[in-house]
Amino acid sequence: MIGTILLGAGFIQSVFLGLYFYREENKGRKFSRDLGFLFFFLSIIMICNLVYFSGNLNEFPHLIKLGYGFGFSIAPFFSFAVTRYFGIPKENRIWFGLFLLVPILFFIFHIPFFLLNGEKKLLFLKNTLPIEVFSESNLLQMMTLFFSLIVFMRTRFRFQLVLSEFPKDFLREGKLFSQYILLLVFWLFLCILLCIFIPGQISESISNIGFSVWILGFAWHRIYLDQKEDENHQIFSSNQNTNKYQKSYLSDQKLTELGKQFDVLLNDKNTISDGDLTLNKISEILGVSSHTTSQVCNRYYGQSLIEIIREKRITLAKIALLESETPVLRIGFDIGFNSKNAFNRAFKELTQLTPSEYRRKYKS
Repeated sequence: MIGTILLGAGFIQSVFLGLYFYREENKGRKFSRDLGFLFFFLSIIMICNLVYFSGNLNEFPHLIKLGYGFGFSIAPFFSFAVTRYFGIPKENRIWFGLFLLVPILFFIFHIPFFLLNGEKKLLFLKNTLPIEVFSESNLLQMMTLFFSLIVFMRTRFRFQLVLSEFPKDFLREGKLFSQYILLLVFWLFLCILLCIFIPGQISESISNIGFSVWILGFAWHRIYLDQKEDENHQIFSSNQNTNKYQKSYLSDQKLTELGKQFDVLLNDKNTISDGDLTLNKISEILGVSSHTTSQVCNRYYGQSLIEIIREKRITLAKIALLESETPVLRIGFDIGFNSKNAFNRAFKELTQLTPSEYRRKYKS
């Protein structure tokens, strides 16, 4: 009963959050719409779970096993949406391909079952063995949990890897989210143990409801931080001698004006090579709020600040590698990277070559 109530409330909240994040992109928050689609998808999953937990599968036989397919899909969808939302560069193609391959294989393998009519699906459900550790339903549940665990561990690793290239306070919300993921990783591991020791609807209910509550908690906290950012932006604007940048959504004219200033700033070698460069520093130089600076990045460039700075620094590295004999490590430090590994990783992600390989291949 409680699980049904929570899932029902979760469905309503998912629809609301989907609408909220979908509309946020119109206010300059790049890739917010991806999060909106994620919550719309989550609302569909909650409907499937609601049917299952309320014992109405006999009335909706075509939902049998469909929930597991959605379960395999939600983790990679969520990972993709949040990494783009926070401006983390795209995942390695190999990992991204693996994340997509698992749910695709599940659906392909179960095509014969999905094509069955309702009566045959109900017959399958009736003949299903009692739920135990090695029953099909429990194994599928553990597989979805384990797959989600791998995806989120990789997502957290990706966040930490990219953010380690920058100062500690460069993207505080990204670091905060990586802590959220760590909490989810522990939860998923606990749920796998529950499936082993308490197989059946109890463990499945706890895992699905807990995961849904976690996502909704993250989203509400994200909304709180967005609102707080807007309030700080309004305070910042009210303290200015001019109301030049007071609008929360920049007009195209103001966006172009600030974009050109931003472009000049980021094309300055000394600025872009500053290893302590942060969003707040850039905002102070431009004389606008960090909220406005983020809007300029998202709308004028169509990229996050992390992606822009990375690309600018790698461009400087290419020039130095071809026009000088400076050691690779020295070049990395000179353009703002804090370690050789960070420099090599960023360079290879953008050029498919290490700095040394690039120099050997293109230096005449």
